Amino acid sequence: MPPVVRSATQHSAIKMVVLAGVVLGLGGCKLVDQKTFNPQAGKAPQPYIPPAPVVAPIPPLIELIGGTPAHEWEGPVDQMTRKALARKPAILFVVKCLVPASGNSELDQLTLVQLVQGDGQAVAQAITHAGAPLQQVEITAMPDSTVTKPLIRVYVQ
Repeated sequence: MPPVVRSATQHSAIKMVVLAGVVLGLGGCKLVDQKTFNPQAGKAPQPYIPPAPVVAPIPPLIELIGGTPAHEWEGPVDQMTRKALARKPAILFVVKCLVPASGNSELDQLTLVQLVQGDGQAVAQAITHAGAPLQQVEITAMPDSTVTKPLIRVYVQ
């Protein structure tokens, strides 16, 4: 009987060696799953958002520096107003009064009031004298950090 026991021990030792080889061999394998064929599987879809189109700013019809004498700008304002009305009779003239932002709201407000009451209203009156109805002229005023001196810009819509 001793040979039978010896062979059973040898047989179980061989099984252990084969089993250890299989375990070590499979440890280095990568399991096959859906990411094997598609690396993006399981990830939330990322929609493509195109960049915003570059839009060039609309230039003003007329730009005047605050404090410019009226005789220098009245003729061009009259001429531009008449041309704009000839092309589109229901056009809206937007007179924007801009002052540099100083950081002091009271100073900005005082400067804006002076600009609107002076040159802003004079430009608006020149537009109405050139033939634009009063309902087609709008005045706005605001501080703007992009300007270095008081400006009056006339836009059309």
